[in-house]
Amino acid sequence: MDEWQEAALRHIGVGVRTTRSLIQLIRPEDWDKRPIPGKRSVYEVAVHLAVLLEADLRIATGATASEMADFYAVPVPADQIVDRLEQAFHAYEQQLMTGFSTRPTYWGVTDSAPGWLIEAAVHLYHHRSQLFDYLNLLGYEMDLALFE
Repeated sequence: MDEWQEAALRHIGVGVRTTRSLIQLIRPEDWDKRPIPGKRSVYEVAVHLAVLLEADLRIATGATASEMADFYAVPVPADQIVDRLEQAFHAYEQQLMTGFSTRPTYWGVTDSAPGWLIEAAVHLYHHRSQLFDYLNLLGYEMDLALFE
């Protein structure tokens, strides 16, 4: 593994670890709350976080809109979100270590494998921030370093 791959894996690992910590704080009564009206619920953001590393790489390798709809339609119970996040991280790690060929997305975007790996990292950090903000809006006390 070269230097950029090690850095990518380290930063994604931090993102996954801190996302796991945030998800584990969520109280059952808060899953359905929408701290920002018209936006995703706490549960919806957590599930999106749990699958997005794997989803982005499926898209990068040519998954169709229909295949992605089927992927997103698989339910993730609240008590399995952390496990699903770990599964997606493992899929990301495998793609990072073995490499992969990209194909244009179903909406016509092309990028390299390293570009997609970076995109997935940015996507994770974006939604982790969204979940962090939601929990702050709901009054959660958090003593969590989000970066190293």
